[in-house]
Amino acid sequence: MPNEARGAAPAVALALSLLMNCALSAASPGPSAGERLYQRGQLPSGEPVQALRQGGATVRGADAACVNCHRRSGLGSSEGKITIPPVAGPYLFTPRGKSLERLGVPFVDTARINHEAYTDESLARAIRDGVDAKGRLLNSLMPRYAIDEATMSSLIEYLKDLKTAPAPGATSTVLHFATIITPDADPVKRRGVLAVMNQYFVDKNNAAARTKAPTLYSSHATMFRVERRWQLHVWELTGAPRTWETQLRAHLAAEPVFAVISGLGGSDWGPVERFCEEQGLPCLFPNVEAPVGDDATFYTVYFSRGVLLEAQLIARELAAAGGGGRVVQVFRAGDVGEAAARALEAARAGSGQQVVNHALKAHGPPQELARALREAGAADALVLWLRPADLGALEHLKVPTPRV
Repeated sequence: MPNEARGAAPAVALALSLLMNCALSAASPGPSAGERLYQRGQLPSGEPVQALRQGGATVRGADAACVNCHRRSGLGSSEGKITIPPVAGPYLFTPRGKSLERLGVPFVDTARINHEAYTDESLARAIRDGVDAKGRLLNSLMPRYAIDEATMSSLIEYLKDLKTAPAPGATSTVLHFATIITPDADPVKRRGVLAVMNQYFVDKNNAAARTKAPTLYSSHATMFRVERRWQLHVWELTGAPRTWETQLRAHLAAEPVFAVISGLGGSDWGPVERFCEEQGLPCLFPNVEAPVGDDATFYTVYFSRGVLLEAQLIARELAAAGGGGRVVQVFRAGDVGEAAARALEAARAGSGQQVVNHALKAHGPPQELARALREAGAADALVLWLRPADLGALEHLKVPTPRV
């Protein structure tokens, strides 16, 4: 068949430029065999699928996953003169002559509008043998998959279930966006981020108004020229992190949005990320100190790995420096430094270098920091995952090692 307030404006522009490439299909909590094959190139047994291209080239596993060409949404793609058609159910099974628009199926410029409708049997033949519903050879880029009947049936059902409804938060006149603020976010940064975001939306709408062409309510021939006003919704969370996902679901039900952009978090962005992945909602470039995602996440995109990236860089420096001393880490319990310390410890696992962690109480006195520092020897590497207030106290404390 992936800051401070003054840096938020470029973030908004880049985030919005990526939205058209984000998939609109919702994530499934328990992937079916068809979904695993489509997205990961994985058979029900867990083995990688194998497929042949014309000429005998073999592709396996993730390289053979349908998502590489047809995208997560199943809406296809194009590059240069090559077009990859959509494979979401209505584009495959709608009989010739039926209007997709009248059926409520969005226009996609790579759709083969006049192709013969597939049946389950002819689609299975296309996947296995590379021929369309009329028996003609498909493009040579289309691999031929040797999969059994049960797996084929699950894949076809998955294609039928791919959503083709218009994206939530997109009306004929307005694109709705949200930005999320967690209760532990820095209040100064909050004011800065919201000021930049609100001004960006005002400027964008004013610019559109100055250059506005006649409003177009159109078929596919002019759909890409329709002007929409952008509206920003601020979702302020309250209470404990365990309640945030419930709050976010209530916000989304009351105010459907096309995407979440920017936003600001403190020590825990995990509930927000889980919500966005669960809902299939793009969450682009939140301002967080310790991202929680990994390569398995799809809808959440970070600018950087934050303190986790710092941990990786420190681990690289320690590996290059060698030496037999320990790594002594100091951080406040419950703060982002705790996640950074875990990441550094994991990165040094297997190196033979001992890692000692000192978790200070969340609001402990300076004397606690002094005791932790005294436990570090001259040969140790001392890593301080601390806030400015704690670092300021170092002026009055003797640091036992130059490797800080």
